Amino acid sequence: MTDELCWCGKPLHYSSEQVRAMVEKFVRELGPTIPVSCGDKTYLVPRHFIALHGLKAQELPLLGFRTL
Repeated sequence: MTDELCWCGKPLHYSSEQVRAMVEKFVRELGPTIPVSCGDKTYLVPRHFIALHGLKAQELPLLGFRTL
């Protein structure tokens, strides 16, 4: 287990260690971010953020994720 922070600023706040372990496996195997396209932009969104908060397309420009 790490002291990694969620994009929201809190320590990773999974309610289930099983879910956390599954997402951490994805992060190790596929990288910490996933490209998400919305309109004409592609955002690099942290996998932990998606797992913990979900994702709404209209919020993408407001969250400060890096773009490609």
